[in-house]
Amino acid sequence: MATAPTSPISTRTILLAIAAFSICSFAAAARSKGFLESDGAMHYMMARHAIDEPAYFVDFWGRPLFTCLYAIPAKYFGLLGARVLSLVIAIGVGLVAMRLAAGQGMRWPVLALIFTLGQPMLFLHSFSELTELPFALVIGLALLAYQSERFGVMAILCALAPLGRPEGFAFLFLAAIALVAHRHWLWLLVLPIFLIAWSIAGHFLSGPIEVPWWRWLIDHWPYESRSEYSSGSIFQFLAVLPAIVGPFVFPAMWIGIARRLHLPSRDTVSRSRWLTAVLPLGILILHSLIYRFGRLSSSGAPRYLLITAPMWGVLCADGWEWIFTRFHWPRPLSWAALAVVLPGCVNFAYRVLPLQSNGSWIVANEIVDWTRTTPLRKDYPRLLANHPGIFYYLDVSPIDTRFVQPWSRDAVEHPQPGMILLWDPEYCLHNASAEYVVPLQTALDSGWIDQPNLDAVFRLSSDPSNQWHILLSPSATR
Repeated sequence: MATAPTSPISTRTILLAIAAFSICSFAAAARSKGFLESDGAMHYMMARHAIDEPAYFVDFWGRPLFTCLYAIPAKYFGLLGARVLSLVIAIGVGLVAMRLAAGQGMRWPVLALIFTLGQPMLFLHSFSELTELPFALVIGLALLAYQSERFGVMAILCALAPLGRPEGFAFLFLAAIALVAHRHWLWLLVLPIFLIAWSIAGHFLSGPIEVPWWRWLIDHWPYESRSEYSSGSIFQFLAVLPAIVGPFVFPAMWIGIARRLHLPSRDTVSRSRWLTAVLPLGILILHSLIYRFGRLSSSGAPRYLLITAPMWGVLCADGWEWIFTRFHWPRPLSWAALAVVLPGCVNFAYRVLPLQSNGSWIVANEIVDWTRTTPLRKDYPRLLANHPGIFYYLDVSPIDTRFVQPWSRDAVEHPQPGMILLWDPEYCLHNASAEYVVPLQTALDSGWIDQPNLDAVFRLSSDPSNQWHILLSPSATR
């Protein structure tokens, strides 16, 4: 399959775009003491301790794909090591977008690289610890493999997808359709292989399990049909789309979509052009419906749309290319660079970067400092908490029973001797899994003893409903 040649000017543009992106991302990674989202802290902590706690490699919330990628940099190079890996993955996503655009015959495929790396949300995730970028890289490579008629590679990548995010099951289904449509029947056998491996590994790494290995994945799948989060507007994701692709290239994206929403011919390049528009639109519609009806633990986070980041980049590049070609405007690459840089200037007026710890994370840090010095730890040596900041500042695994008791409703309802319960109003009341939601009254009814004098010290605000509580188990260790 022929691709557009890369000129010396394009090569310089590619290197300049990657260099500028890398410098800005690394600076933000090194200077940011806080997390983009608290979920990132949990992913990081699971990856950091996975080599010592192998059960994390099969954990649903940690995601096996993410944990396997980040385990070594997180353990041996800490938070900065994990963030540098995210930077490398982000660059990979941009390069995949450029290869997709080149394979689809675009005149300036480097535009796809610029508009992918220039996505505001992608930049923020390039120094975060979340699952969207690794998943976007896998899906982008799968589409690129399909476009190049490498059906075996596509099958392997799509088989990996469910280990990265739940949306991977949809791409697994689409891969099966593609293999059937192109009569590559043998590769269908590859699609379930990583799910089978996950179930086998989970059966043996999660401790004694009564169910057979083939039931482990089914029985331990945490998502419920309903959501513990509140539902919201069906237009939530559409409204935040400019923050995904960038406000100044948002109109060009719609032109790129319109140019591709026609029935494709039977060749893989034509179908890939069509899929480049259909896949991100499908994710947009799917998540809009899930969030509107309060299903599958959706919190309505804009980052969900980032899983098709390379496709958004190609669509914006296609529309931008059409505009500059149609009206014979000069310097499309220079204007593209300006379009992706300008939104970042908002940071000078409304400070976002570097990321700082705030709110409950500041309180978590203060409480951890208190736990290191309080005499109570002599009789109450272990902690029970659900806030990821507690484990991050302690730098211990959330399931390391030497220091903590793994969080669950059952652990709260049946307190063990010598425990300090650190109850917070955020993670103890709002969680994707109902098993992790434990109201304060449940703890009190179970016999935990509140410490009002300590509670008053660690307040987020004067509002009692927004206050941490420190509780002791009914009996101490002696």
